[in-house]
Amino acid sequence: MGADTNEKLTRDANAARTQRLTDAALVLPFVGIVLILIPVIWPAADAVDPAPGTSTSTALIYLFLVWLGLIGFAAILANLIKKFGAGRG
Repeated sequence: MGADTNEKLTRDANAARTQRLTDAALVLPFVGIVLILIPVIWPAADAVDPAPGTSTSTALIYLFLVWLGLIGFAAILANLIKKFGAGRG
């Protein structure tokens, strides 16, 4: 009975882990949209006085880093989901 119970607990833990990973993968596009839209609310730098605003180059660097981060996080999630067997019976 002990081995059967341990096996069931392991299976339940893997199912819960897989569900959390799947939920994270489903939320990732919405997080990406929010992160990509953040530069829209930044004040733009003025040609006369660039101090109070954010330059376009800074915003583009931010967007590129967010894009790379989303790709990296999606790759990590995909590998973890594959490792724990999401979609398997």
